[in-house]
Amino acid sequence: MKKMYKIKFLFAVHNHQPLGNFPQVVEQAYTQAYWPFLNLVSEYPGFKFALHLTGFLWEFMLKKHPEGLELIRQMIKSGQVELLGGGFYEPVLTQITEKDGRAQIELMNDFLFEHLGVRPTGLWLAERVWEPRLASFLHQAGFSYTLLDEEHFHYAGQENLYGYYLTEDQGLPLSIFPIDKKLRYLIPFRSLAEIDNYFQTIEQLGGQVAIIGDDGEKFGMWPGTNQWVYERGWLKSFLQYLDTNKIEMMSFSSFMAEHEPLGRVYLPPASYEEMMEWVLPPARQAEFIRLKASLPAESRIFLRGGQFRDFDLKYPESHHLRCRAIQVSTEVYKYDSPEARKDLYQAECNDAYWHGVFGGLYLPHLRRAVSSKLISAELKLPFRSGWEKTDLDLDGSDEYELKTPAFFIWVKPSTGGSIVEIDDRFNAINLTDVLTRRQEFYHLYSTSGGQAGEAKSIHEVDRVLPSEAQKWLSFDQYQRHSCLDRIVAPDIIREEYEQSYFQEIGNFIGREYQPSLEEDSLVLEREEEVNLRNITARVNIKKIIRPGQNSVLFAWEIENRSEAVLNFSFISEWNLALFEPEYRIKDNRIELPGKQLFLEAASPADIWSFPIKTVSQSEKDFEIITQGISFHFLWKLKLAGGEKTSVLYLTLNHGRLDD
Repeated sequence: MKKMYKIKFLFAVHNHQPLGNFPQVVEQAYTQAYWPFLNLVSEYPGFKFALHLTGFLWEFMLKKHPEGLELIRQMIKSGQVELLGGGFYEPVLTQITEKDGRAQIELMNDFLFEHLGVRPTGLWLAERVWEPRLASFLHQAGFSYTLLDEEHFHYAGQENLYGYYLTEDQGLPLSIFPIDKKLRYLIPFRSLAEIDNYFQTIEQLGGQVAIIGDDGEKFGMWPGTNQWVYERGWLKSFLQYLDTNKIEMMSFSSFMAEHEPLGRVYLPPASYEEMMEWVLPPARQAEFIRLKASLPAESRIFLRGGQFRDFDLKYPESHHLRCRAIQVSTEVYKYDSPEARKDLYQAECNDAYWHGVFGGLYLPHLRRAVSSKLISAELKLPFRSGWEKTDLDLDGSDEYELKTPAFFIWVKPSTGGSIVEIDDRFNAINLTDVLTRRQEFYHLYSTSGGQAGEAKSIHEVDRVLPSEAQKWLSFDQYQRHSCLDRIVAPDIIREEYEQSYFQEIGNFIGREYQPSLEEDSLVLEREEEVNLRNITARVNIKKIIRPGQNSVLFAWEIENRSEAVLNFSFISEWNLALFEPEYRIKDNRIELPGKQLFLEAASPADIWSFPIKTVSQSEKDFEIITQGISFHFLWKLKLAGGEKTSVLYLTLNHGRLDD
């Protein structure tokens, strides 16, 4: 397989582990992928490449594996490695404020200069999420180039992907290299013969260069790749193949110095092809895939899916989390706290804000880590106790924000007077961070691909929904908020309720409550028609939320505004981000002994609890994940015509618990 190639080869590798990932997983990634790759390629000095590590990994290596830093330092000195910059904690730059983006880039530049003696001129864009304004933004940040996927260029009508292009915004230029999708799927998953044939194809087309930029985890961390890449020797054979065939590898900046751009280009908002499929709703995703398959290859390239911002529409939890980060960012800069800024920047790590083939948003430990950092940032800032009216999620309807020394609470009158978030400030956790169960495209379709005997890309792994997962495919018809009101039959059976408790007798969940502030309390009220065993009645629910010293009181006054006698059960639903064994149910309350926290009914109530489980795909397979526990406080009530209940109380309280 010895030939003399004229093409150049540009290689970029991106290594990242998200905020909140388990320490053993980060260590595994280093020992199975990052270190073996760096160690082996260092033996082949002709293998020049660009390297990007996110801040979490730089800090990890600085603390745990200085030998990794030292090896990278040596390869930089020898000219083998060119470092790529980026946002330090791997934010998607278009999803955060420009001020935060500049600060995160400066953090990365300062770290690389302090520890490795360089300031990068190229930048790795998280998830390759591009919007046109980034050209001027990155230019002003001191960068001359970045890498994007070939799809970006197809959408702009470009066919020649074997070089780089110039773009600009507001007259400020930026060079952009297209990442070859074919190479992403060939390396390291296919044989050297297939890769060799593709290099020949590029030369036959008159291409100047072959370009790849992809995740470093594919070299040992993705399923099956450690054995394939190292034990079976794929990477060593590949390095020898490049050396034997005299394929010249160059840094991106050196290539730019020696070659003119292919032309000028203006790229639309986009990410890589798979991302723009994942962001679509399931039915639209299926339709998109069918349409793409029906078109000839030369036409498919113009077909595009959604854009990264659409994850905010697909997953309201993601949108809420991002809006919270922007809210915290505003406060952080108002008070200029460096310690709070670091917490904020870590919370902007992108992984918990979206979902595709990776767990992402579906992983509670990632979401909890982000929320915890946002709360930690707020704890370092002054605040004013009490209620404040705001439109946090920018949907045109007001929310009410309660701040106390113990809790931050967001109430949304337009969705059942529900509680969107409860932050326990003493323990820095979001108690209500529970993901709504919703149908995903992969619940309906299985995929397969790859060739026998070879490692597979995570986009090609066989995915058949197992029977164990299928039994958990229940989907919610409302968002998993808390303090939700239900009126149900008086003799409701727990088992039946568990199967269909989204069906209430009435219409309170998800419906708008009328809010008002009365002294220190938020009052929420709604009147609805209730149909119960041939009895039709008007029922009014008044819900009151009142802060205490280290507590919050929740009270309900229910009125029968009809003449008929009503027998019914009233249920208050709370979806809490709790996991066994960190909670227990004792008498009329839910206790978190380790956090000295409880939610207690003042009068006798049944407490029913059910796990909230989702079925999601990951890079390995399907995962059944407990998102939290759904708790239901139930009171049996009887109201004559015109009668009101005695007030029902729940108290969320920090205090001493008996063991």
